[in-house]
Amino acid sequence: MEPIVLCGFVIVMFGVWVEFEPTVRVVVKIIFKSKFFTKVASDSTVQKPVHVYVRKMPICVAKAFYC
Repeated sequence: MEPIVLCGFVIVMFGVWVEFEPTVRVVVKIIFKSKFFTKVASDSTVQKPVHVYVRKMPICVAKAFYC
């Protein structure tokens, strides 16, 4: 791309952002406060205990890797 075209594109995109920023912020705020989003976000942050993922390694396997 020519540098002048790239500069023009950046200027146009900045103008579009300035024009539509309040609308985008309102839409994002509505989405973040929706019941569906809060349910999905709260479910994903639940931590499970370590013992669910890690089991004792058999002694023969442990010796092979840690000697």
